Amino acid sequence: MIPSVLLLHVIGGVCLLLFGLHMVRGGVTRAFGAELRQFVEKTTSNRIKAFFSGIFVTALLQSSTAVTMIISSFAGQGLIATTAALAVILGADVGTTLVAQVLTFDLSWLSPVMIAVGYFSYVGRDQSSIWRQFGRVLIGFGLIMLALSVIKTSAVPLKESETLPLILKPLTDDPVFAILVSALMTWLFHSTLAVVLLLMSMVHADVISLPLAVVMVLGANIGGVIGPLIASLKDKPEAIRIPCGNLIMRLVGVVLVIGFVDEILGYLKFLTPDPIRSVVNFHMFFNIGLALLFLPLLTLVTKIVTYAIP
Repeated sequence: MIPSVLLLHVIGGVCLLLFGLHMVRGGVTRAFGAELRQFVEKTTSNRIKAFFSGIFVTALLQSSTAVTMIISSFAGQGLIATTAALAVILGADVGTTLVAQVLTFDLSWLSPVMIAVGYFSYVGRDQSSIWRQFGRVLIGFGLIMLALSVIKTSAVPLKESETLPLILKPLTDDPVFAILVSALMTWLFHSTLAVVLLLMSMVHADVISLPLAVVMVLGANIGGVIGPLIASLKDKPEAIRIPCGNLIMRLVGVVLVIGFVDEILGYLKFLTPDPIRSVVNFHMFFNIGLALLFLPLLTLVTKIVTYAIP
């Protein structure tokens, strides 16, 4: 099969993955949206509680980008303080890494089961029915697993392409360019999780190297902030401060890490020889590291964004 057709299959798999994530997020929001809002309001009395509530909500919604936009709107309405909101966002970014860890396992055999059960739970129900939304969530998970399988299968022949190495060479030679490309791709997808899963699948197919994937994970962590930041520009200053503070923390984290990628790769390979798990492990360690670094410094970050956006 010619490379352009294979690439089209990969793009189709990515679109299916994004649609699956959208189905899960939509089902959870419609079924438990009000309850999630009340839960966030009650668990943000201090930054530690707020951090763990961010993990929990993101594990349900499958999207730190969605959680960032929700929390930004809460801050704009005065329902949550800036420091607590930033703590929720740090937890949300850790939450996506836990979802990615689960999806590293080969669960493709579950895909048809979930889609079938989800379909029968979804059809013939009232729009507001909890069972209908539960079916939507199951279908979404089934599509995510199916999409990962499609991407992995379609990407394998790409490693034999003579053109692909020429395209990837600039990314391999210039980490900053790779970060920018990955950030742009994440902004277009509106999902850090989707990009991390795509990179994981590409490493599995031996299309891109582990070092390049690790660098691009850094870009994905920056790109996930761009969407909420742009979406909040027309809102009140309190709302804009949340994605702005998240962007500051992510940029600081990338600057601190980018010079030590080779050393980090050594530790990742020591933990596991599996390059797929190494990609997801790095994503998780990076976000946990950011949380450990910035949770004690959130008051300082709040002062910076308040000064920058009065």
